[in-house]
Amino acid sequence: MSETNKNVFLKSAWICILLYMVLFWSSGLVVMSPWPGFLFCVVLSIGSFILSIISIIKETRRGLSFLTALFAILLILFTIFIYLLPEAGIPPEIPLFYP
Repeated sequence: MSETNKNVFLKSAWICILLYMVLFWSSGLVVMSPWPGFLFCVVLSIGSFILSIISIIKETRRGLSFLTALFAILLILFTIFIYLLPEAGIPPEIPLFYP
């Protein structure tokens, strides 16, 4: 496989991360249910993580691939923190675990 084809996974992972950031920062502008934003953020962050793991396996730019995987894990944790956990007595956006 050529070097260009190997880098496709890493580039796609970064595109998912950038789309996540654009979606997250623009979702506050539109008043709607938090479910679509949550689902898109989860899909993009998990997709970015999977693509970065594939990039690590393909052995292309290992350092950047590990950094991308770490960033994707942080995005997953951030999404859980923002949408699913209560904070200082304020109920969560999506009350899955709390009444």
